[in-house]
Amino acid sequence: MLLPNCCPVKRTFTKEEIANYYDHTEVHYRRFWKLEESMGLHYGIWEPGISTLAQAIKNTNERLARLGKVQKGERVLDAGCGVGGSAIYLASEFGCRVSGITLSRRQVDRASGFAQKSGLSKLLDFSCQDYTHTNFDDNTFDRVWAIESMQTATDKAAFLREMKRLLKRSGSILIADVFKHGDWRIEQQPLMQTMLGGWAMSDILSVDEFDQEARKFGMQVNGHENVSRQIVPSIKRIYRAALAGMLGTKWYNLFHNATYFSKIHYKTGLAQYKAWKKGLWGYHLIELINQPS
Repeated sequence: MLLPNCCPVKRTFTKEEIANYYDHTEVHYRRFWKLEESMGLHYGIWEPGISTLAQAIKNTNERLARLGKVQKGERVLDAGCGVGGSAIYLASEFGCRVSGITLSRRQVDRASGFAQKSGLSKLLDFSCQDYTHTNFDDNTFDRVWAIESMQTATDKAAFLREMKRLLKRSGSILIADVFKHGDWRIEQQPLMQTMLGGWAMSDILSVDEFDQEARKFGMQVNGHENVSRQIVPSIKRIYRAALAGMLGTKWYNLFHNATYFSKIHYKTGLAQYKAWKKGLWGYHLIELINQPS
């Protein structure tokens, strides 16, 4: 099956456009990603014994916390907190005090509502902030948590610079995200342009490229797990949802003035599957720590 209108898309996105992506596509996540149950907008990691999407999404949190050896009562920044699922998990499982930040005011409200329902509001706070320029003091956090948010930064250096400032010397950054596989340039890969552009992302780094960038800020990859094979059911689920939504989206667009991201979201779901089959990207868990003195 050919990807409909697979062509280069917008390469850079403003903060407002990134927020608009999440606001305008939330209805899709509520329907196809069981948002009310999973409280996560990210890929789920599947293992034996996991039978539902919500379990797989929670397992992504569990695997990342295990990689970083998250400890009881730590102070955590959830940089790109979405609707608060990871923050609630960390507060519930470890008693962590978590501050979640996002560019979307709607997500702040949604996360606060989920926190209230969880009974963990005393451990959680959410605010609308840019993770490259926050209002937190230096050396505030034991951990920075970033599930599918770091690669959204057009300037990865700006993300690393600010997280370095916020972290305590003994702290670490825990990341779960899509990473480039192979030696390609975004200008040469229309599939990746479609995939990333539909998620308001300009480009992604490989694990090695990210490690090199981190070293410029006195940090390095310490823990790393390639879980690309374990998200395959999630990749296929997004693909099937895109197929289901393709005709509906085209029909809706004939009679309504749909937003940019609402129009193209199904193309992203198709492109991420085809790009994965070509081996252009994978999914990795990473821990960044300060380099030894």
